[in-house]
Amino acid sequence: MKNLSKYRMILLTGLLLLNFISCSEDNITNSKITVNNEKLEAAFGEAQQIENLKSFVIYHNGKIIKEAFFNEGGSDVPHDVRSVTKSVISLLVGIAIDKGFIQSAEQPIGDYLRPIYSDISIEKANIKISHLLTMSSGIEWYELGGIGYNDWITSSNQVQFVLDKPLSAQPGQIFNYNSGALHLLSVIISQASEMSTMDFARKYLFAPLDIGKRNWSTDKQGYNNGSAGLQITPYDMVKIGQLILNGGEYNGKKIVSPEWIKQIRTSKISTNTSMPFANGYSYCWWRGQNSKGNYSFANGYGGQFIVVVPNLELIVVATNKWSGVSSTTANEQWYRTMDLIITKILAAFH
Repeated sequence: MKNLSKYRMILLTGLLLLNFISCSEDNITNSKITVNNEKLEAAFGEAQQIENLKSFVIYHNGKIIKEAFFNEGGSDVPHDVRSVTKSVISLLVGIAIDKGFIQSAEQPIGDYLRPIYSDISIEKANIKISHLLTMSSGIEWYELGGIGYNDWITSSNQVQFVLDKPLSAQPGQIFNYNSGALHLLSVIISQASEMSTMDFARKYLFAPLDIGKRNWSTDKQGYNNGSAGLQITPYDMVKIGQLILNGGEYNGKKIVSPEWIKQIRTSKISTNTSMPFANGYSYCWWRGQNSKGNYSFANGYGGQFIVVVPNLELIVVATNKWSGVSSTTANEQWYRTMDLIITKILAAFH
């Protein structure tokens, strides 16, 4: 696939020096949206050609209007959604702030990490929660390199591994995709609430969304992986998308404050050319725009997506098999799935 090798390296290393931006929140139109069923059918026909696709679900105007499942996938079959986990972590941080466990996104991370990692430097202790949420912690990191995800996840202490890395930039200035730093948010949620991140999620997010018992991998210290490893179903993903679409509400229940959802739907930092279909990043949600308006998406390795398009009252969910496939194949199916969503599915709504 054209430019995939370049995309893979740029996306995962995050080495570009990028400028802070602040874009306006989505403007939701009230005009009636129509669906071109012929285009939608054609898009689903193309979806069947993606070899490892497991689920493809379209939610529009308050209901699921079309879906398809392949490769042992199903509406209620849990699936490890990889970095979509990060977008769930963002919602949990918002809930923790709403409920007073965390003061604000501008609180220094040292307030929660110093009690368990007393050797954290002053500079790192002063990194703000918002810096972790926007991938701008300044901690040195190369997602695919010698201090990247695989080295981090196989280390003996995932938290210490991150905190031992030097600062290579001023926090808040440079976008650099960093799964290890993002994991610190899970530790902070656990420290602030005095419960595991999974238990916190079950009580304050999953139960209100009518999501049943799910699995979530942990690091070697017992903290749920803040960057990946959450297993949820395609229908769970639709419900999470509804929170973004509906200002933090689900079936009339307020689960996350509308103020936090506004932050999620507002670009915080530019990603420039590091990610196809996106040019901004908010609080662990990617941001993009085309002729249909602004959209937000949760994005996982190998093609796991929750795409929310407010102007179209639309949520698109997709999952792909990623385990046991080559990185080249994983990147190809990622691109094919997202390209199908943005160029073909969105085109069916007007």
